[in-house]
Amino acid sequence: MNRAKRAAVKRTVYLKIHAMQGRQFLSCCDSDLLGKSFTEGKCCLRVTEGFYKGAEVDLDEAKDVIAASIEAMDSIQVIGEHIIDHLHACDLVSKECARRTCNVPHLIIVRT
Repeated sequence: MNRAKRAAVKRTVYLKIHAMQGRQFLSCCDSDLLGKSFTEGKCCLRVTEGFYKGAEVDLDEAKDVIAASIEAMDSIQVIGEHIIDHLHACDLVSKECARRTCNVPHLIIVRT
């Protein structure tokens, strides 16, 4: 795919909020990773529909929701090159903090 076509592709992510036992969690993944599993050594990363499939939104909307939720959520789980690069470009996360499993970046933001 040439550069112009790549630029025209609108990247989306899945965004889901979970509430359990008085705690709130947000999960977000690149839409192309949903349903996939990645195993490397003892680490297994599963991008399950039950945990990640919520609203399908574009990167800017996901960034806005995550930015507005950082103080309220107990944790935020983010998986995927596109969303992590976008959050990094917007100064919300440092992509150097992301771990990689089978070259798929993932990170957890935990409220302390």
